[in-house]
Amino acid sequence: MSKTTFPEQLQDMWRTRPVRLPDKGPLAGVAAGIGYRYGVDPVLIRVALVVSTIFGGAGIVLYLAGWLLLNQSGDKASAVESLFGRGQSSESQTKTIVLLVAFAIAISTVGPIGLGLGGAGIVSMVLMLGGLWLLHQRQPLAPPLPIGSYGSASGYPGTGYPATPFTAPTQVDVAEPRYTSPYSPYTRLPESYVPDPPKETKSAAPAAAPESAAATPKTETVSPAPPAWDPLGVAPFAWDLPEPAAAFTSPVRIPQHRPRSRLTTVTIGFAIIAAAGAAALAVTGVDWFTPGRIGAIGLGVVGLGLLIGAFLRRGYGLLVVTGPLVGFVVIASLIGPIDFDGSALGEKSWQPKGVADLQSSYSVLLGSGTLDLTTLNLTEDKTVKLDSQLGSIEVKLPNNLDVRKESSVIAGETTGLPDGLDTGADGAKGPVLTLDITSRLGSVDVHRGK
Repeated sequence: MSKTTFPEQLQDMWRTRPVRLPDKGPLAGVAAGIGYRYGVDPVLIRVALVVSTIFGGAGIVLYLAGWLLLNQSGDKASAVESLFGRGQSSESQTKTIVLLVAFAIAISTVGPIGLGLGGAGIVSMVLMLGGLWLLHQRQPLAPPLPIGSYGSASGYPGTGYPATPFTAPTQVDVAEPRYTSPYSPYTRLPESYVPDPPKETKSAAPAAAPESAAATPKTETVSPAPPAWDPLGVAPFAWDLPEPAAAFTSPVRIPQHRPRSRLTTVTIGFAIIAAAGAAALAVTGVDWFTPGRIGAIGLGVVGLGLLIGAFLRRGYGLLVVTGPLVGFVVIASLIGPIDFDGSALGEKSWQPKGVADLQSSYSVLLGSGTLDLTTLNLTEDKTVKLDSQLGSIEVKLPNNLDVRKESSVIAGETTGLPDGLDTGADGAKGPVLTLDITSRLGSVDVHRGK
């Protein structure tokens, strides 16, 4: 038994590549074509593309690549091949050029999209391509296109449409002679019926004829042509009519009750166990296990369950958990680590009187905080970090204090003084207070006076 090499498998994947089915999908039919080619629910393909888009942007690149490289059902060439004159495609050249520009932009932006996951785009790309290769190993032969798709051919070499219960392939022998009736709907019938003259009968046989000869029956040869007019249909050759086709009765299918799958329950259970273990390590003091990463671990287990369910055609209930879990991971990654010691919750107010009372950092998780520096007499340069995660911070500065504002905004906002050095109303140079502001999903307002 000979085994194919990896390059041969890649060539076979390209030869039996999917065909885009725009009438089966919301956009270009890439996910629908891949799902039909490999016998997977297209919804799972779309979920995988969305997840890989969130974690690195690989989903956008792969979708645009499929749009450009895969033939549309009924076309002889893809959009890129048609652009270089290697066949006809339904996509216009202008649209193909726009897709190529979007593809180039998507490739240049592959990487972490606001999640801080280094190399996420490359990892997502490798996982998606590896999953496609596994799907090809599961179903290497391309099926025919579904009924109702564009084109008369299946799009794959050596395949065709299967016979349906309502249609059967028929073969007509051209050499077989067919009877052509002399009558037609436009044949004029005679106004009156004139019977044929009686045939002459021979005289009776002589008495001396042998008995064996008299006992021999005489057969008459029926003329293949009908009489001049046959209103009663007594022509013997016309009695041999084809049997009417039996009405099609679809066989009654007995519903087969498939055993209930436990894939969804087992996968959710493993995801809870994995997330609980990571949370336990976070409680023991391991700083790496932030809420976002703990949720990502659970999401990885759910994603593995979806991948297994795609092969077994089970586990659709995991899609209900995937959406909220993805949203939690995204929001938790934007917020960052959370300290639940209670010091950053609720309404806070700080008013340091001197440099000794000025802390190095102030943060608000939920609620609001006010940092009143109007009475501060700064004698040396100082740096204060302000972190607003889900709350708001208000900073009040004296009119003549030199302030340098440095803001890092993720999904929040900063208002008041612009970034950079502000020497105050007097314009004289003195000790500088540097405000290092991080606004995740909250807001920070820096202004002078009350």
